[in-house]
Amino acid sequence: MDTTRCEQCGGDLVEIELTVDGRDLVMSSCSTCDTRTWRSDGEEVEFDGVIADLSSSDRRYKRSLSN
Repeated sequence: MDTTRCEQCGGDLVEIELTVDGRDLVMSSCSTCDTRTWRSDGEEVEFDGVIADLSSSDRRYKRSLSN
């Protein structure tokens, strides 16, 4: 699989990489057709699963909004 081209239209992809709880997540977004895909540790995952993982993670940083 060519991760630099969209599977839907062949357009250029923009990729954003992040690490959550030791897992590498990559969001790929097509600049042409706006298709988005997510991969976790190299395997494609559903967006709902990414959101569930993020929302179940403990907060690492807390900030006071009362300053």
